[in-house]
Amino acid sequence: MQKLIDTSGASRPTGSPPQRTLFRVPGGVFKGRLAALYMSSSSVIKLTFSDYPYENWSTPQTIVSNSNDSPFSAQMDSAGNIHLVYTDGSKDIKYLEISFESGAWSAGSAVDVITVDDNYNPFFLMDADDNFWCFFVNHYTSGDSKYYVRAKISEDKGSTWGSGPTDTGTALSSGSGDIAYVSGSRIGSKLYAVYADGRSDLKYRVYDTQSDIWDTEYSIYSGDYIDDDFDLAASVDGRLGVALALSGENKIYFKEYDGSSWSGIIEVETASSRAPQITYFDSIPHIFYAKNHGNNYYTMRKGKKSGSGFAVSDYAPSIGVFDRVFVYDDSASTKYEDKTDEASSGASGDVYHSESSALLESLEDCLYLGKQSCFYCAAIVLSTAGAGGSVVWEYFDGTDWKQFTPESGAFNFDSSDKLVYLWDDGQTIPSDWQLTGVNSYSAYWIRVRVTTAFSTKPVGTQIIAAPKCDDLNLAREVT
Repeated sequence: MQKLIDTSGASRPTGSPPQRTLFRVPGGVFKGRLAALYMSSSSVIKLTFSDYPYENWSTPQTIVSNSNDSPFSAQMDSAGNIHLVYTDGSKDIKYLEISFESGAWSAGSAVDVITVDDNYNPFFLMDADDNFWCFFVNHYTSGDSKYYVRAKISEDKGSTWGSGPTDTGTALSSGSGDIAYVSGSRIGSKLYAVYADGRSDLKYRVYDTQSDIWDTEYSIYSGDYIDDDFDLAASVDGRLGVALALSGENKIYFKEYDGSSWSGIIEVETASSRAPQITYFDSIPHIFYAKNHGNNYYTMRKGKKSGSGFAVSDYAPSIGVFDRVFVYDDSASTKYEDKTDEASSGASGDVYHSESSALLESLEDCLYLGKQSCFYCAAIVLSTAGAGGSVVWEYFDGTDWKQFTPESGAFNFDSSDKLVYLWDDGQTIPSDWQLTGVNSYSAYWIRVRVTTAFSTKPVGTQIIAAPKCDDLNLAREVT
């Protein structure tokens, strides 16, 4: 299921990968209900919810209207209440409880967590004694201008944090000239704060609620450009799994801590990727991430631990490279040419018919895009944009080819980079779209047919079913 909830002008609408914005109600009459927090603009955080099978979502309600345009984080408790921490327009950290009652959420009044210097990327966590914790990044603008990962506790359910808003809490990191990102997890009486320090080092510290002491800082991994491309999760048997993406190495990695020692580094996939998310199903680690196909288009991938490695595949059959891409030249001696491999790669200017040297040119020339599952978008990158021509978009309804106008508007291959939304989302795909055979291959096809010849012939670089899935967030269970 892919459902359009809203459009947003925020820089990171769904937050940052180490943070939490999507939750599932753990019990009661509304057990299984999903609640999603997101930024609908550069200053507004909204909440929307959906019940199984998650095809319809509620009208989004405004929770915060004075947020900074930066990532926030939250946690749901066992009663379905949501505890939100965010940076406001003054770059202070605020805490807000969003109470759940009779199937509805309502926001309370915001409380200051910290009002000293500039603060970013907060993360909320509850310990075994139901104390509240906020991990955050403090930019020490009144001092050395470094970024410090810090922690503050509230022992009165969020009413007071530490000794007050000017209390900076406990410094977990030694400070860096680059902004940091922090996440956390609880296993029994221990809290784990995991953070990217200096962009290229992933470190952690442990707090034991029985001794009230933060342990020494340890290193998980050192590599080029981790930034916020990491995530962690705890298994039911007390293991801590960490997934990270290194843009400098084009790798997705996994490491696991059993309470006394870390495993070696395990490669999930060699690929330019970002936004890894990790969870455990039946004590088996699963990692979800956004794979870069080039030209800034990403699709979702998943990896499941199998033996000493991971088995990886596309997450959704409707999103990814096309199963077949045919270029049809109506006047050519060989009318169909298979350009599937060329369309999936980012190599420039290699998607065209060999006889016309064009993706499309004359009347009745066609581009066929096919997948074994229905899809709702097509990312089209051209090395040469067309001019003077026009096309119609069609799908097969079981009897004939039916014309339609893409949801994103008419596109005549006259710009070099275009994400064409055929329909809003996976829920609005026409019910009469049927499998059919084109050039002896059966698939769900979109046909793009020339109705006015091009004076400048478009030439393709990349054509894939990719809606730029570059930030991912998993639904989080209450632990």
